[in-house]
Order: sequence, then C-alpha cells, then structure tokens
Amino acid sequence: MVKHKKVDRLFNEKFLLKGNTMNLKLIPSLVVLAAFNLVACSDNQEDRSKVPVVEVHNGYNATLAEGIQFAIKSDYPAFIKSVAGMSGYETIGRWTEGKYVDFVFAQNLPAKFTLDLEFAPAFGPDVGKVVKIEVGDWKNQFIASDLPKKVTFLVETSAPSDSIKFIVPFPVSPEEIGAGTDTRKVGIMFKRLSIISNESAKVAPAVISNVPAIVSLPVTAPVLSKVVTTKKPVIVKTVPTKKIAKKKKKVKLINKSPIVK
Repeated sequence: MVKHKKVDRLFNEKFLLKGNTMNLKLIPSLVVLAAFNLVACSDNQEDRSKVPVVEVHNGYNATLAEGIQFAIKSDYPAFIKSVAGMSGYETIGRWTEGKYVDFVFAQNLPAKFTLDLEFAPAFGPDVGKVVKIEVGDWKNQFIASDLPKKVTFLVETSAPSDSIKFIVPFPVSPEEIGAGTDTRKVGIMFKRLSIISNESAKVAPAVISNVPAIVSLPVTAPVLSKVVTTKKPVIVKTVPTKKIAKKKKKVKLINKSPIVK
C-alpha cells in the first residue's frame, strides 16, 4: 500500500508541474490581451473626455428640413439640444473634433426619415476610410472623400431616438502630420445636415394630384366661345332672307302691270 501511495504522489506532482508549466506559458498572452483591452478602454474614455460639448440655448429658428447649415450659421438651430465632437464655426463648415460626434435633438426624431448630408473634403488619414452613422438601432456608413461629397440615407428605427451619432476612424491634428500648428484632432468637415420626415414626403403627391384640376379650367373656355360664335351666324343669315323675299314681291307686281290690254 505504501508503494502505491508513493507512485500516486509522484504521478500527481509530475502532472501538476506539467499543468503549471502549460499555465505559465499562457500567462504572457493573457497579460498582453488584458493590457490591450485596458489601453483600448482608456483610449475610448480619453477620446470621449476630450470631445468638446456644446449645450444649445436660444438657437435660431429652422425646420428639420432646413437642417443645420454649418457653413452659413455660426450657431445651432433651436431643434438641437446639444452637440458633442464638433469644432468651432468656420466659413467653409465645421470640423469634427475627436473620434465621436453626437447630435442630440430637443425632441425625438421621426421613426422614418431621409437624412441628407453634405461634406467638405476630409482631412489626412480619414480620406478613403469608413465613417459610421448610428440612429438608435439603425446603422450605416459612408466613405470619406478628398472631394466635396453629398450622401443620402433612408433611416428607419424600431424605437424613438433623439440623437444621430458619427464615428470618425482616424482623427488627427495637422501638427501631428506636419501640416501646420493646429492641435485639434479633426477628421471630416460638415457643411449641412437635414432631415425630411415621411410626413413631409407624403404632402408632395397631394399637391401634384391637384394640378389636373387647374389644367382643366381652360378646357371650359372653348365651350363658351362656341356658344357665342354660333349665335352670330344665325342673326346674319336671317336678315338677308327677309330682304330677298320683299324684293321678289316687288318684281311680281312689276310683271303684272304690262299684262293689261
């Protein structure tokens, strides 16, 4: 019995040592993965903490269809509650600043709407890269360009949402790439953002359907003109027939007089 116990103990020690060796080999990989996740989380927190946030008070009057005119207006419209991740006003538009952009609206957006976007050329490494858009549970994307660009999306969400988010892939400052002294981490430049709801889209067919009623009005004019023209020929024709009849009677009287002998 003692011999069997000794063999079992040696086997267990060897097995545990081997298992520990295998676990030790996994430790560096786990450390690297944990460090990567920690850095990623810290970067996200750092990016969001450095994003400029603007609370909108007394914004200018505008409809959602008129939208945000970044290159025309130096402030935001009244339908915007707050904006995060956008830089200051410039005469050509507004740069995104940082990785995350969030437009929060004063009221929930329509469940279905058309999103029209207009951009100036993107900056640096963001050219040719994918910019993501999120509205509630709806997601889409577009490619940033080194030329002015317009994009349109049909947005449909399953639940009400009051914000439109953009994720810029590689924000960078001009100073970092030797293109100037500007330290802002910019990416894409907005020129216009407008929203057209389904309710607005349904009004257009109703207006178009009324056009035939307006066009049909001139059709009645020829009917009136025909009535007027038909009366005039009748009056003209009756006058000469009476005169001719009187002349014939006079001729008959003249012909009777020479017959007397």
